[in-house]
Amino acid sequence: MAKTTGTTAHENEELLRKSVAPGATDDEFKTFMYLCKEYNLDPLKKEIYFIKYGSKTTILTSRDGYLKIANLNENFNGIESDVVYQNDILTKRDDGSLHISYGPEHLLFDKSKLSGAYCSVFRKDRDKATTVFVSIKEYYKKDAPIWQQYTNAMILKVAEAMALKRAFAISGLTTKEEIEDKELD
Repeated sequence: MAKTTGTTAHENEELLRKSVAPGATDDEFKTFMYLCKEYNLDPLKKEIYFIKYGSKTTILTSRDGYLKIANLNENFNGIESDVVYQNDILTKRDDGSLHISYGPEHLLFDKSKLSGAYCSVFRKDRDKATTVFVSIKEYYKKDAPIWQQYTNAMILKVAEAMALKRAFAISGLTTKEEIEDKELD
C-alpha cells in the first residue's frame, strides 16, 4: 500500500469545522456532518450551511441542495414551476400538477401584481405530482436586498424548495431562501 501524504482525516475535519461551522459545539458539528453525509451535500460548495447566532444554531440548504438530493434519487422524474401574477389562471391536471395560462400582467413583470409561485415535482413511483403554491405575501422580505432585486427568482426558489422537500421527505434542514439573510451570500 502506498504511503499517503498531506493532511489527516482529523486535520481535514478541523479545517472544515473552522471554515464552514465556526462556533459549533462538538454535538452541533456532529449533527451538521451527519446531515452532510446523509443527504450527500458539500458545505464547501455551499450546498449546506451551518449558521450560529449566539446560542441558536440552524442547519440549512438551498433550493439547489434540495434539487441535488432529488437528482440523486432514482425516482426523480422532473420539476415544473413558474411565478404567478394576478389574472394568471392555474388549472389542476389529473396528475396533480398545475398548468398556468398567462394573464396580461404576467409578461409585464410588475412586482406589485406578483401573487406567488407554484412547483410540481414528479416521481416515477407516484401517480400524483407533489405540488405547492406559495404566496408572495407570506415570504417577501422587504428588508432583504436580494428579495427586492430578484423577487421572481426568490419566490420561485421557495416554491421549488418546498415541493422538493415534500416530494422526497427531506427533514432536518431549513430552506435558505425562506430565511434569506445577507450573511449567507
